[in-house]
Amino acid sequence: MKVNVKILMMTALIFCFVNTFGCIALPKSYNTEAQPISPELGSTPLKYYNTIDTLQPELKWKDVKSEGQTYDVCVWETKSEIHDESWWGMPLVPQSWGDQVYYVESISENYYRIDKPLKPKTCYHWSVRMRKGSDVSEWGAFDQSMISIVAVGYENHVPYGFITPDK
Repeated sequence: MKVNVKILMMTALIFCFVNTFGCIALPKSYNTEAQPISPELGSTPLKYYNTIDTLQPELKWKDVKSEGQTYDVCVWETKSEIHDESWWGMPLVPQSWGDQVYYVESISENYYRIDKPLKPKTCYHWSVRMRKGSDVSEWGAFDQSMISIVAVGYENHVPYGFITPDK
């Protein structure tokens, strides 16, 4: 049986295109109005988190508190390793939010700068929640759907995140 090399190559190229670039991410759905502003989230499910340029980021979110409310902020170090040589260049969203490395409560503003340096080249999750006395909301997160020609994907309760620079 004779195989047409051009057809075989074209089929392989189409398959690669569909599985890597042929997907559409639907808009993120947030479980809170205090949505993240900075660090900015990635725009596709293959890259939720962007690399930032500091080890002490300022976390900022949409200000939605009412009178008597404040915010709590928490940062978790993920268990995922960053691999520059990996196919997507970064890990998929881990099953766990990670180990808590930073927590502050009763913030009156809609931003907070981390006051101790984080580890370089590390993936971190962060979130914000509303507080009124001892009553607190759930931690902010988002859901993301993806549709491609060959599959449908859905990630739910994904924390906000970022990757720290090399140094």
